[in-house]
Amino acid sequence: MPENSSKLKQPSDSLLLMSVCMIAICAIVYELVIATLSSYLLGNSIHQFSITVGLFMSSMGFGSFLSKYFNRSLITRFIQIEILIGLIGGISTISLFMAYLAFESVEAYLIVMVISSITIGGMVGLEIPILMRIIEQKDNLRVTVANVLAFDYGGSLIGSIAFPLILLKYTGIIQTNFIVALLNILVAMVTLISYRSEVERLLLWGSMLALIGIGLFVAAYLSPQIEMWLEDQLYRDTIILSKQSPYQKIVLTKPATNSSEHQKAKIGEPRYLEPKPPKISVKKRRNDVRLFIDGNLQFSSVDEYRYHEALVHPAMSLARNQKRILILGGGDGLALREVLKYQSVEHVTLIDIDPEITELCATHPEIVSLNQGSLSDKRVKILNQDAYQYVEQLAFDRSYDVAIIDLPDPNYASLSKLYSMTFYVLLEKKLTDGGILVSQSTSPFFSRYAFWCINNTMQKANLHTYAYHVDVPSMGDWGFNLSAKYPLVIGDISLTVPTEFLTPTITLSMFQFGKDISPVNTKPNTLTRPILQYYYHDQKWRHY
Repeated sequence: MPENSSKLKQPSDSLLLMSVCMIAICAIVYELVIATLSSYLLGNSIHQFSITVGLFMSSMGFGSFLSKYFNRSLITRFIQIEILIGLIGGISTISLFMAYLAFESVEAYLIVMVISSITIGGMVGLEIPILMRIIEQKDNLRVTVANVLAFDYGGSLIGSIAFPLILLKYTGIIQTNFIVALLNILVAMVTLISYRSEVERLLLWGSMLALIGIGLFVAAYLSPQIEMWLEDQLYRDTIILSKQSPYQKIVLTKPATNSSEHQKAKIGEPRYLEPKPPKISVKKRRNDVRLFIDGNLQFSSVDEYRYHEALVHPAMSLARNQKRILILGGGDGLALREVLKYQSVEHVTLIDIDPEITELCATHPEIVSLNQGSLSDKRVKILNQDAYQYVEQLAFDRSYDVAIIDLPDPNYASLSKLYSMTFYVLLEKKLTDGGILVSQSTSPFFSRYAFWCINNTMQKANLHTYAYHVDVPSMGDWGFNLSAKYPLVIGDISLTVPTEFLTPTITLSMFQFGKDISPVNTKPNTLTRPILQYYYHDQKWRHY
């Protein structure tokens, strides 16, 4: 063959190059699945993705190094490696779940995660050079390397796009793993058939591929039930809804009181347990309904009013006007419920990035009974977009009397920016002259440095800032930061609307801190140095 000829002469070469593409798709998806599950169970997504990618890449390098010791029966070795990747990759997420559940130990989970990442990465690194050598037998090295690397990188691109946009949304983590494992087995099967004259023990490997393929297909078919069972083990109560949105994992739980309530909603298919919503004027606290996002508790119906009354009423009381309110986050409508108690409120803009959350909380009977239909109030405008972008792009200034930040804790970079000095400066410019800003600020006990970092960051944004906290039994000691461009008199707080928890005495006592949660010096949280997420993770959460 002339050296400058890049045209593939044999169908088998094209087949092997397509195998390279499929292998790359599988490899990147395995990598993303393990990193996503680690973020879901352990938090700190940047840390989990960095560690997982590092382990995969280094293991691929080691696998490539070992490939030089494979000198014979390369087609058979390739098929054997694909079988191993399909088996280990297919059960990797279940193995990680079981390690986390069985040992109730982060260390046990990390051991299994490291072993899985190194094993899968090493075998992927091993098979690419083997395929290069097989193709090189029919083509020259220059063309072989160019073709293999092009298909490898192209497959990685396909996998990295397909995972967040298609696989995670429509199939979930468990089913995605089984589907990708089936793809590995399919590649091995097609290779075995195409190169059957070169395969050792053809009948043995063919039978094994058939059995493994059938097993993975059955597992993929049953994966919604498997995933529901695994998730059930993570939560104290019965899961009545489990759904993966493009942004986060949404889980709703409720104690089972009879056999009918043990019926589960399928993954991605919300199904309500009651035939129609209860009257929204009645609050039902008999059942402890809990909403979790990415495994983190958002509220418990038993005591959520403590949190939301503390978040909303001090700011609403001290604001000079209460006509236009901005809520960032709070897609459950519970903070909004407290805001709408004020007759002077004319308009509320609620910003929540996830439309699935606002839709769920506007329609699910259990949640509607809690938020009293607040998300359907005519005074409310709901925008599903990024809070930072909304504040940054808001054309008109000084339009809101109160801004309420009810966002998740700053446990990764994309949330940390919503607690940055730049964000507070931007947000202050959207407030009227007598406007008030209040932010949920995580727990001053479990995350003391993170709490005071938020306080110090607000002060660095030239805001007069006042810290306070309240005990919420389901969440622990929880903190908030109240701020304005001008000094506030905390003693001026008055309660002019009905409350279930707050009294004038309790309200004033919230601004007192014990020695073990008193102020500490921290660096401010900025966009270029998001120190807050590191303060958050380096605290006492593991003891809760």
